[in-house]
Amino acid sequence: MARGRRGSNRGNYKNHGSRNTSSRGRGNFKNKRKPNRDGGGRKDAASDSKRQKLQPEKESVPILEESSSSSESEVEVKPYTQLLSMFKSGNRAQQVLTSDEEESEDIESDDKSVVNGSGNEEENVSELEDEEMEEEDEGSSLGIQEDGEVEDHEEEIEGESEEEPSVDEEESEEDPSGNDEELEEEPSDDEEEAVSSTDPYHLHYEREMSESLLEILTSPKPYETQEQNWKALGRMVVHLPAKIDTKIEKPKVALLGETTEKYVIPGTLPQLRTGIPLVDYGVKSQLCANVDKRPLSDSSTQTVEELFTPLQHELFSLTNEYRDIYYPEMNHRNSDDIRTVYCLHSLNHVMKSRDKVLLHNAKLKKYKEDGQSTEDVEFRDQGLVRPRVLIIAPLRNSAVKIVEKMASLLLPVKGQIINKDRFYKEFGEEKDEEDKKDNKKSYKPEDFEAVFTGNTDDSFRIGISVAKRTLKLYAGFYKADILIASPLGARTLLAEDFDFLCSIEVLVIDQTDILYMQNWDHVLHIFQHLHLQPREQHDTDLGRVRLWALNGYSAHYRQNLIFSCVALPEAAALFSRRGTNFSGKVRVENAVLPSATTVCRVLVQLPQAFHRFPTPTAAQSADDRFHFFTKKILPQYRDQLMSNTLIYIPSYYDYVRLRNHLHKEEYNFGQACEYTPDGKLAQVRNRFFLGKKRLLLYTERLHFYRRLTLKGIHHIVFYQLPTFPNFYPELCNLLQDAFQNPKYRGDGSQTCTVLYSTFDAPRLAAIVGSQRAAEMLTSDRPVHLFVSGGS
Repeated sequence: MARGRRGSNRGNYKNHGSRNTSSRGRGNFKNKRKPNRDGGGRKDAASDSKRQKLQPEKESVPILEESSSSSESEVEVKPYTQLLSMFKSGNRAQQVLTSDEEESEDIESDDKSVVNGSGNEEENVSELEDEEMEEEDEGSSLGIQEDGEVEDHEEEIEGESEEEPSVDEEESEEDPSGNDEELEEEPSDDEEEAVSSTDPYHLHYEREMSESLLEILTSPKPYETQEQNWKALGRMVVHLPAKIDTKIEKPKVALLGETTEKYVIPGTLPQLRTGIPLVDYGVKSQLCANVDKRPLSDSSTQTVEELFTPLQHELFSLTNEYRDIYYPEMNHRNSDDIRTVYCLHSLNHVMKSRDKVLLHNAKLKKYKEDGQSTEDVEFRDQGLVRPRVLIIAPLRNSAVKIVEKMASLLLPVKGQIINKDRFYKEFGEEKDEEDKKDNKKSYKPEDFEAVFTGNTDDSFRIGISVAKRTLKLYAGFYKADILIASPLGARTLLAEDFDFLCSIEVLVIDQTDILYMQNWDHVLHIFQHLHLQPREQHDTDLGRVRLWALNGYSAHYRQNLIFSCVALPEAAALFSRRGTNFSGKVRVENAVLPSATTVCRVLVQLPQAFHRFPTPTAAQSADDRFHFFTKKILPQYRDQLMSNTLIYIPSYYDYVRLRNHLHKEEYNFGQACEYTPDGKLAQVRNRFFLGKKRLLLYTERLHFYRRLTLKGIHHIVFYQLPTFPNFYPELCNLLQDAFQNPKYRGDGSQTCTVLYSTFDAPRLAAIVGSQRAAEMLTSDRPVHLFVSGGS
């Protein structure tokens, strides 16, 4: 098999480990090339010959000798026999970050080449590239899976992994200064202790949880609420763990027989620090340098106020302390600022975790080289599996923005994105000239263009592996650090395997409002599979797994970041019930001022009647709404004067229920939902405009995805207030004369009817304002009339 460099295939390296469809969901994610257990470090003839050329001094050193020996591993695993019983039996456990250990060897050899001279630099770069290729070939089958592709032979995998990198890739790796930064992160024990006492990452993840705090977090009411006001975020409701008894607790024996001297500190009220450089927040210097793109600027002296907007500064201050955040005021103008914050936080978290593992690997290797015993040495720095960050995004164009933002924050000028061409081919914008011409014919709102520009496919998943100067896309899920997936793409995989979700430490839900429009049940399904007991071991060294992960406390360490454009009760319930972070939770709740209400945007002169119906509980509100509408509102529209009535229905279940009722009562109506074919939709719109259909049922999801300009509307009924407050003026403004049937123009008899209950308070406040909504919900009058527009 030819082993020459293939420069034309750059970026198209295939993860052969993810093509075997027969192993999906069964946990058969095994590396094709296993280390030789007799300690000889033998490989195939081609690989051995190449190693001898690149590093003759390491010929007799096995690649995976950094981990503890088999006898030591058995001693380490003995206390955890109860946990091991769920795994398949094996001779010994291997480390999770095998590829990172190999990379650490390359880093050390590269550093030596810099000291000796620049002559050996190219050889070390080639070896580093070979190791990255080997890691890619050894990826598991949980990456992006494509139909029609099967796993190649083992010989082809090894041959492809040993190919020399292309010219561009060699140039991207020839930066000796990066290796110096890689090796300078080996502080002494005293320095490491000093860093761990101030770094939020170490304070959150490197300590165990006390039994009293665990009892509080698992109690029915684990949090106490307080309020704060910041300049950009506004009113914040802060949830802090209930106070623990002040009596001193002695170190207690954990579940698995280990003792701990330090416990985590429960969250306190957040404090906004000003005038502090970004490095002092615990952010890696590489990320700080890439945040500030201005030339000749010193990132070490730039304060956070100079680098971030006020919103970014306050959000990052909360995020960096690993607090849960629910921010429902995201829009298309500040979405990029918010994306910068959580991408920076995610990369900083992954890089710190990776550096911790590499540092401990180097120490273990040094102990072994010096002949010291490692029986008393224990490093707890990993989870049950490698993925640490999960980002849930609705569309592929959102994934492109996230990856591009991460690349701009992580990679220097000579950084490299592996599989970049393949990523843009599958996630990039589909160029269709006919669609572009159709979009130009009809006007779409600005927020619609911001969401649906680019690839709008809602089924995807991709794993990302992070290195010092490399961002590897399409990494296998058990070899990836960051997972980006849509709810649909993740759910199709959860039916086969869910072990990759058992060690998620940072969970980001971006554009929650769009996820709500897709299928909220998929999001709930993902949360139900977080931190479950894994079914297989996945080459995890249990001697390196943190004790709180082995004890099943991972849910209390996980940070949830939820961003939405509107306040959703479902998202608020998910935030309060599914998050038990001991660092606390922050929910932003700002009152809607009269100047920000959407009812003021109604331009047409239109009387708007808001009818409040009584209902005791939220579960019963759907039935009470249906009975109130069918008995008191709908009979009024049998009159001949109430023709051309649009009934706006947010819920599809209410739409089906009302459609069946109109069929039963033999109403003359049309129906338009997200599942209606285009031909039938155009037909029913034409009949409604001509008056041949007296009623038209119109769902919210159809309006969200299409933003149709419906003509001929003379009366409009909101069966429930819209989820998006801007939909209310959009639909009401369709009653102006320009969109009316000629026989109704200028008569001024248009009407608007709205149904609401006490459980629609967030939607009502977004439309009429918080103060008016409070008055309407507590007033003795069940009907309130608004008249807007006109001259």
